[in-house]
Amino acid sequence: MKIVVIGAGPAGLVAAKYSLQHGHDCEVFEQTGAIGGMWIYTDEIETDNEGVFIHTSMYKDLTTNFPKELMSYAGFPYPDDLTKSYISQQEVLQYLHSYADKYDIKKQIQFYNRVTDITPDIKEGWIIKVEDVKTKSKREIRYDAVLICNGRFCDPILPKIKGQDLFKGPQTHSRYFRTADPFKNQTVLIVGGSFSGQELSLKIAEEAKRVILSHRAPTIYITFPKNLTEKPEVAEFTENGARFVDETTDTFDCVLYCTGFQYLCPFVNEKCGLTMDNNWIRPLYKQIINIDHPTMHFIGLPYIGCGIPLFDLQVQFSLAALEKKFNLPPKEEMIEELTQFMKRRREEGIPDFQAHKLGSAEAQEEYVQQLSDVSGIKPMRPVINKLYAYIKCCVKFGCRFKIVDDDNFIICS
Repeated sequence: MKIVVIGAGPAGLVAAKYSLQHGHDCEVFEQTGAIGGMWIYTDEIETDNEGVFIHTSMYKDLTTNFPKELMSYAGFPYPDDLTKSYISQQEVLQYLHSYADKYDIKKQIQFYNRVTDITPDIKEGWIIKVEDVKTKSKREIRYDAVLICNGRFCDPILPKIKGQDLFKGPQTHSRYFRTADPFKNQTVLIVGGSFSGQELSLKIAEEAKRVILSHRAPTIYITFPKNLTEKPEVAEFTENGARFVDETTDTFDCVLYCTGFQYLCPFVNEKCGLTMDNNWIRPLYKQIINIDHPTMHFIGLPYIGCGIPLFDLQVQFSLAALEKKFNLPPKEEMIEELTQFMKRRREEGIPDFQAHKLGSAEAQEEYVQQLSDVSGIKPMRPVINKLYAYIKCCVKFGCRFKIVDDDNFIICS
């Protein structure tokens, strides 16, 4: 089978690895000049020297908010001499390079090649249009299957809040944050209290005069320094500050939105039969397979979970489907399953724009078990979900964990 993988980040690498191991003819298109996706750091924020849009939102000196034990591919742990669990961006990137080298993936990657269009072939398969970003030359190639692994941390979501246009200070998104230097001696409002909002609050507080964290997050895991305070959601901006939903007010010099990202997939032609809006791609079977064209697969859509182990399992499921090791249900059944899935989520109060969100250990466990039950592939090791459940309840940065076996982990001193 001739398979194309789009993107050479963590999902694309494991897609290529299994495709090659299964004996398929596999090519990877990567629009930048390096592997690693979101784990690449660069000072640039708009485009690189080749005019390629900078898709990474990585900031300088990042330390992971997940232990590395939950960020490893099946059968490929981090080096034994890397004993700490919360590691640097550079160490994650080195791990990805080691993985690519181990499985001889890099020779399959065509760097500086941007996929501009994917269209179903008249018979079967796919016509992929590719542009060389350096020479601007274009070509069309036919493939039997396409695995889309282009990541989801690229296109920033900016909330619409009353009075935004009135505020006279600068407003930017965390996607463009690299260091806290621009915020030195300023009073900064940070909007959004998920991981990035909390982490950047601490980073910026080291340089800023004062930081205000406006959020609705159910859990705050950071320890607040003296110059960091919290507020509820912004109700309305003013020229030099804001009124919050609790009717308190405050003033500040600038705003940083840590409000997440929306999935961007501009190369998927409308003939592919997919709807992409409200951060929800549909109709997909198990958040992977294009129901109308089942040789198009998406790897990495589910978020707030154990990313790399999930990518690993999704790719195994994907190849099992492509190799017909199990039969997909009839189209009507897959559509009905998706309908019932979304109905349950709406009844639980989950908005449609979070259609691909996992979040809890229970949701992740249910999802990965479904993939295993349907396809017959080996399930994710139970210890992964057990450790994930633990850190969701007891966030303790600096802890060291050790996976003992498929079911157990220990906390090291």
